[in-house]
Amino acid sequence: MQPGVRFDADQAVVGLMAKHISEGRAFPIYFYGQSYLLAIEAYLAAPVMWLLGPTEVALKIPVVVMNALAAGLVVWHAHRDLGLRPLLGLLAAAPLVIPPIVPGTRLMEAMGGNAEPLLYTLLLWHYRDRRWPFAVIAAVAMAHRELTAYALLPLFVGDALSGALRARAGWTRWATAAALFVLLVGGLRAAVPYSPVFGPGSRNHPGDLNFTSAEVVAMQTCVAPGRWPGRFRALSQEHLPLMFGGFPGPLNEIGVSTGVGQGHPGLAPWVLGLTVAGIGGGLLARRRRTPVPAVSGATRPHVIPGAALPWYLLAVGLLSVASYWLVSCTQISLNSLRYDLLVLLVPVGALLAGLRLPTPAWRAGLVTATMMWVSLSAGDYRALAQEVQSGRWPDHRGAVMQAVLDRHLTVLWGEFRLAYVISFRSGERVKVAPTNFHRIDEYARLAAAAPAPFLRQGPCAGAEPLGPAYNLCPTPPPDRLPPIY
Repeated sequence: MQPGVRFDADQAVVGLMAKHISEGRAFPIYFYGQSYLLAIEAYLAAPVMWLLGPTEVALKIPVVVMNALAAGLVVWHAHRDLGLRPLLGLLAAAPLVIPPIVPGTRLMEAMGGNAEPLLYTLLLWHYRDRRWPFAVIAAVAMAHRELTAYALLPLFVGDALSGALRARAGWTRWATAAALFVLLVGGLRAAVPYSPVFGPGSRNHPGDLNFTSAEVVAMQTCVAPGRWPGRFRALSQEHLPLMFGGFPGPLNEIGVSTGVGQGHPGLAPWVLGLTVAGIGGGLLARRRRTPVPAVSGATRPHVIPGAALPWYLLAVGLLSVASYWLVSCTQISLNSLRYDLLVLLVPVGALLAGLRLPTPAWRAGLVTATMMWVSLSAGDYRALAQEVQSGRWPDHRGAVMQAVLDRHLTVLWGEFRLAYVISFRSGERVKVAPTNFHRIDEYARLAAAAPAPFLRQGPCAGAEPLGPAYNLCPTPPPDRLPPIY
């Protein structure tokens, strides 16, 4: 949660939303400037900001809590449903507790929907036999982040195989979830024209991202078999090794303000072997019918048994990576890896399955292999923390903000990647209106009325330097000014 280590304009927008909510100035439904991605994260951060002030730490505290709850639910169900000791459950949850640093940075982003799918996945399992909690969580999760479908599909198939869909309690649970989802989405869509879509005091108007969730999913869905071989190469040679800490490279290439590197050669096949071994051990345990203590709710008729937890998590993770490979239009790259964060559940499920085999030597091997993986991931975090504490890689945006404040400037134009970061960090003492990816009407109106100078990273005519590569320009190019509403 160190300020500036991984903080960009999108996270700053969520921070500004939370600040406005905590002040009672705006109560948005969706992410500012668009009609999809519910503002749940901003509402969770708002009371923290009311107590601690509008800081990056306050913004990310709810994200930390969500990650901790997801890992905690893994440990809880590993003990309750699988009969594993809590320490073994914690070991199986290690890819979520100390994930490799690349997905770890994404899980700590206040982007509005990175950490939530993991938590929704575990909550849906937890309440899989409870009609109303399950229905409410499923409806909210799907309205919030469509990636939750990867968690719902295995549960639906499991209910079909267990016979739950033939029982009244089973089909009514799913029917209630579907009805609530339709009502929720319909109500939210009807409320959009009356909500502050573009910040305090605004109303909906045409924008760059004025789409529904369904339209966004449709735009990001492609079924093109001719692209599959190339995407598989990118997936297997870069994406998955990167997600599991086996693709070395500098961390600043993924947007982290640092000079240290990440990743370890050979770790990707290590994690693959660990995963295969865990699945193999789980299959052997099933063949031996390793007993699991009977637990209330886990052995109820027409309910997916608790012993299926490892296979559920495996299915969710594999669905995520398969969809990212086969049906996604997005390029497999650093910019889109947030769409496949659920792949971390693959080794979690494999470890839960393998640790059910009670053979001491087998468990010792899995524990040792997992601890080696986790220790390497922890080493990357330790190197980053040491550099942050030393101050060897400063975030110059803080100096730019201070330079602007020292000049008593309160309204500016700026590039999107700078505008909302400076605005949030200054507590809106400076309001920087972006010339692209417009999100807050108030800023643009103030900048247009000033007229305001232009803050950018790069050269310009008549530039006044504010820091390394940052300049204050007299005015933005006229063709870059957004419409004023």
